Amino acid sequence: MPRPRLRTLTLVALSPSSHRTASTAATLQPHTRHDPRWEGWQPTIGLELHVQLKGNPKLFSHETATYDATPNTHVAPFDAALPGTLPTLHPTPLRLALLASLALKSQINPLSRFDRKHYFYPDLVAGWQVTQRYCSKRGKGKAVDVGGAAKAEEEQDEFFTVRLEQVQLEQDTAKSFHDPSLPLGPGTLVDLNRAGAALIEIVTKPDMRSPEEAASFVKALQSILRSSGVSGANMEKGELRCDVNVSVSPLSSPGSGTRCEVKNLNGVRFISAAIESEIKRQIALLQAGEEVESSTLGFSALTLETFHLRSKESSPDYRYMPDPELSPLAVSAELVRKLEGEVGELPLEREERVRATYGLGRREVGGVGVRWFEEIVRGAEGEEGGGRDPKVVMNWLIHTLLGLLSRHSFTLSTSPLSPSDLGALIDAVSSKRMNGTEAKGVVGDWLAAMREGREEKGGFGEVLRRELESRPAPSPSSSSSSDAATDSEGDTAFTALIDSLLASHPTEVSKIRAGQTKVIQRLVGEAMKRSRGRADAKRVAEEIGRRLGV
Repeated sequence: MPRPRLRTLTLVALSPSSHRTASTAATLQPHTRHDPRWEGWQPTIGLELHVQLKGNPKLFSHETATYDATPNTHVAPFDAALPGTLPTLHPTPLRLALLASLALKSQINPLSRFDRKHYFYPDLVAGWQVTQRYCSKRGKGKAVDVGGAAKAEEEQDEFFTVRLEQVQLEQDTAKSFHDPSLPLGPGTLVDLNRAGAALIEIVTKPDMRSPEEAASFVKALQSILRSSGVSGANMEKGELRCDVNVSVSPLSSPGSGTRCEVKNLNGVRFISAAIESEIKRQIALLQAGEEVESSTLGFSALTLETFHLRSKESSPDYRYMPDPELSPLAVSAELVRKLEGEVGELPLEREERVRATYGLGRREVGGVGVRWFEEIVRGAEGEEGGGRDPKVVMNWLIHTLLGLLSRHSFTLSTSPLSPSDLGALIDAVSSKRMNGTEAKGVVGDWLAAMREGREEKGGFGEVLRRELESRPAPSPSSSSSSDAATDSEGDTAFTALIDSLLASHPTEVSKIRAGQTKVIQRLVGEAMKRSRGRADAKRVAEEIGRRLGV
């Protein structure tokens, strides 16, 4: 699945020497994809994302939106809209919003303002929400393009373009609880702890064409927000909430469909499932000769289907107006230059640097914890023999650790195993103190114990030390006489394994000789089964390639 490559095309670049201009942006056209799941139809997808900022500051008070605290215990007078209270812009949300804009390499307006968006709901105690719909200098919106046009011809299937309509600061609402068991009967309770929390809203152009593209974009955005320190962006914790806009049209007239909005999706897989359900629903209506009505929809995590909430006969009248109690917001070029130095290396830039430095392929690096990789590789630098083999480290991360962590309900960020622990394990395998299958067993047992709360004294390092001590180290005095015999026996068994493998898979052999080198991995997998995990996978692949001339 192609990934969005984030690159700026702005109206006015902050650094003209390093950014493309607005005229370049105008030449980019949204792509079209032919999808066999809905042959003859073209989905059009846009996203609206609400991001909680790190530390949960409130936008116009010095309270903190503590979500798991006792209800209504973190409320400033302004948050409760008490008469006579005035807003005071908190500097932290402004700084984080600017960092997010710089991380997305977008235009920052030197002068903008806050607007009031009026509507009535129990969790909006003031009767309006302070947001940023208009900009004083450049009219409606903050048109920004965040794109993925490939740099080179061979990369053109790797990335796709997603443009941003705008990035803006706004207040969050309070939280409503519908309780059927109240003493006076069913009712709604309101917790103001969240009221006034600072959000950034990120609105995309309708540039995505499939559920997978939307999911890929959200993952890329999460990575950027986390690496720049703007937000944890964890959807399961409500730190990133997403509304999706979907329309479907015939391929002959793309973009002509009727837009429907699915509200409040709180997981990447739910985003993907909701979009797929909505695409199929709209196609079924159109094929039956019916019209798709513009509507607001919900999504059921149980049935994985969208359902009707309310119709959109006309656009709601929010009666936007400039907030009379907040002066225009000026952002100096000096502040922008200072914050540019704080953004740091972004995920895609980091991936490209690692690829160039260690000679790895894009698919090897994409989606892997680069910090883990570099820490493990560099962990042995300075020791005899230099650093650890980058490809060996990457194989362990991709093919072993990520799978084991997932099996035991961990991720890289929650892993009880540290990069130095994995580095020590790789060293043990490289020095032939244990083989790969045994090493995987040690890690798997350790993760299972940690998941069950059976932490052992000394951590994984102590477990590995005891495991290695139980194995006799090769004797220097006897190795010279025994190594030749052992190597000879091993080479004979290895040769027999490869002979048998090639003889029993003529179809795969023909494909490999025809240039389909990815098929080698099928034979490597079969070799590992036949050897019960004792064969050296890298050596097997190299020998198959050598024999078949690829």
